[in-house]
Amino acid sequence: MAQPVELGPQSSATMTLDYIHAPVVASVFLCAYIVAVCVLQKQIPLPLQRRRIAKALVLTMLTGYVAELLYYLVRNISEADFEPPQHAAFHCLGSILVWIPLSLSIVASSPLKWRPYFCAFVAQFCFEVTICVLKGVYMPKEDVYSSVPLAFSSLRAVASLGLLINAFFILISKEAEKGTDEESQSLLGKPANVTAAQPGDAGYGAIESSSSSTTVVEERDRNQEIKDKQAKRLEEEGGWLGYLKGFLVFLPYLWPKNDWRIMGCLALRFVDLFLGRFLNLLVPRQLGIITDKLANGATRMPWADIALWGLYQWLNSYSGFAWIDSFASTYIQKSAFRRITILAYEHLMNLSMDFHSSKDSGEVLKAVEQAAALNSLVELVLFEIGPIVIDIFVAMWYVTHLFNGYLAFIILFMGLLYIYIGINVTNWAQAKRRTYVANQRLMSTTVNETIHNWTTTAYFNRSSYEVERYGSNIRTTIKSYFTYYWRSMTGHMLQSALTNVGFLVCSIFAIKQIIYDGKPIGNLVAFIMFWTVIVHPLYLASYSFKHVSSVLIDAERLLQLLNTKSTVTDIPGAPDLQITAGRVELKNVDFHYDPRKQIIHDANLVAEGGQTIAFVGETGGGKSTMLKLLFRFYDVTKGSITIDGQDIRQVGLSSLREALGVVPQDSTLFNQTIRQNVRYSRLDATDEEIEDACRAAAIHDDIMSFPDGYNSKIGERGVKISGGQLQRVAIARVLLKNPKIVLLDEATSAIDSGIEGKIQEAFRKLSKGRTTFVIAHRLSTIVDADQILVVDKGAIIERGTHSELLELGGKYTELWVKQTAGHVSAPSSVTASKANSTHGDGKGEEILIDLTPDNEGGGNSK
Repeated sequence: MAQPVELGPQSSATMTLDYIHAPVVASVFLCAYIVAVCVLQKQIPLPLQRRRIAKALVLTMLTGYVAELLYYLVRNISEADFEPPQHAAFHCLGSILVWIPLSLSIVASSPLKWRPYFCAFVAQFCFEVTICVLKGVYMPKEDVYSSVPLAFSSLRAVASLGLLINAFFILISKEAEKGTDEESQSLLGKPANVTAAQPGDAGYGAIESSSSSTTVVEERDRNQEIKDKQAKRLEEEGGWLGYLKGFLVFLPYLWPKNDWRIMGCLALRFVDLFLGRFLNLLVPRQLGIITDKLANGATRMPWADIALWGLYQWLNSYSGFAWIDSFASTYIQKSAFRRITILAYEHLMNLSMDFHSSKDSGEVLKAVEQAAALNSLVELVLFEIGPIVIDIFVAMWYVTHLFNGYLAFIILFMGLLYIYIGINVTNWAQAKRRTYVANQRLMSTTVNETIHNWTTTAYFNRSSYEVERYGSNIRTTIKSYFTYYWRSMTGHMLQSALTNVGFLVCSIFAIKQIIYDGKPIGNLVAFIMFWTVIVHPLYLASYSFKHVSSVLIDAERLLQLLNTKSTVTDIPGAPDLQITAGRVELKNVDFHYDPRKQIIHDANLVAEGGQTIAFVGETGGGKSTMLKLLFRFYDVTKGSITIDGQDIRQVGLSSLREALGVVPQDSTLFNQTIRQNVRYSRLDATDEEIEDACRAAAIHDDIMSFPDGYNSKIGERGVKISGGQLQRVAIARVLLKNPKIVLLDEATSAIDSGIEGKIQEAFRKLSKGRTTFVIAHRLSTIVDADQILVVDKGAIIERGTHSELLELGGKYTELWVKQTAGHVSAPSSVTASKANSTHGDGKGEEILIDLTPDNEGGGNSK
């Protein structure tokens, strides 16, 4: 067996420096890089000349380590009595391990966070120069080969100095050259659509391909918008530490301190975390002990060792402690999901109308659904990434203990290459995965659109077209899946081949140690059992970075939703609204959705308790906006709205809305039974009260004619009943609620004249003793109103009773004439005489406008 041969009486300081050199340089770089990321240090574009110098020097230094290692290898093969000094070999191996990724990053990238590299160059220079000096001082004169390592060390010292000087000038340069790095420029130029996704041939016309591309672009744009907001918040928070601190607001919901069940489950998870690290070693070690006893010719059964091995195996299996950890993890995840989801949903439901009128429903729903991403982030960091680091260090120590440090370096080099392949293949396949997911979404959208619009498909006899279109979507989706699949599988095959080769090399090395160095056979058995523990962290490390990125994006969506503040909120300690008479006053009210366009102009109104106030005017004049302000969907931008002298901004929002009843213009119902929809306005209402409300709304008889009566489901948004029936159900809900103030926004627009009389009677009952606001385009429905306001372009231009407004002969009279079309006569004061006008035949004609509406209108003159 060859004996180690020292190249000279080198001091223990040289050996120590050789061992710690690579770990210290790596630690300096990692710490500096973490600081650079946390404080958002800017990337510095390297000037072309400086970049070429850096590439040449770093490759020179890396070549020096490889050459020295080859020198030791050649001498070991050619000289039977020579074995390389372990500290020198470890110095080269460790430095190669450190400088390969650093060299690749410098060669491959132009803009870099240059300060971490500068720190690494400083550490490298200090170590390399010191080692070079010590080798020169202690170099044995009689050994002709001893000058070779010194020459390599000197070369690396010079290269380190050059890197240090070059990096210093890059850092102090006032202006970095931008766009001059011709090595990174495409010879053919950038294609016009280089960023466009390539979803593949849709197989059915150009429209399909365009739709698929649009879907991919929209998805990328949504994610890019989230990333832009993330970058902005990173800058505002001063770096990643401040950014991640923003997520701490969720910690009480993820791990509530006052919930002993969650805290107990969390404790079990940490117990399993540490127990698993020990069992990963104890199981293969115990099997190695049993193997050694058998190899040494044991004549009795090693029951104690077998029992320990069985116990360790059981504890490390799902039937042992693992199922407890699985239960604890599941309980924590589901509890956290419940809390976070309810938090997001409650926040969403309490946001004001300006948010809901401009939201992207799909994005909001995605944010709420992905509440689990926050818990996944914590799980990933604490219970996956954390153990990875521990397992890798433990694995390196254990294989060194079983054999020697060379085996650890083999595994480290294999692990580095494994992670490099995983990261690059994941990036390579990710673009195709986005295309596949977008095509999946397009396929689902096609189905949803055609099913929801089945009648349109039937009207135009396009079922065959839609089937073919859907088939084309499926073919495109499958094609894009296989493109993604083959890219992903290429990475898996490369990594699998690498681990197989690595395992074979390690096993050969271990067998050699057993044969020539007398290592026990049990060590090989322990190593083989331990191999899975080595490979699993590498798999997690190679793919976890993408997982972390996607989880952060998902969590960012939720955080941005929760950071969205409602513009309509309660003041601290706001009292409940107390209604006595129901007097409503609008005083000098201005309002705008956008500051560039005023909607309401100086509106003034006094509605005494019990009065009916009607708003009329052309569409878009601001009538519905006034009711939205009264319901406090928005706050006025100027002036005030009071109820019985109480400013509605100073009272509790819930009490305000509880006191109001609204029948909107476009009533929407839930896909539930009629009884459940009516009861929604008052959850404690009895069946008899529900039916009484429906009778008052003239819908009871229609309901009873349905096969299932009040238990009839009315479809999504009430599509199974007619528009008039839908509005009458909505009216019944308000009648059941029995509010103090009633808001009717074109509540009879979908009701025929035969039913209108009954509805008007119901409204009269509802309005008795209550303040009622009505928006109507059919003026026949509001002739009994106590006050009619004519709204035009956001301003109240006329006000009065029906008779007074007709006497005025203004805008209201014009609207009345248009609707009655001359079928009614007018009073003498507003008679329009056109006796002298001629109409083609030369005869005169007189038009009379009567105040009394026709019978079809169902109303009476005031």
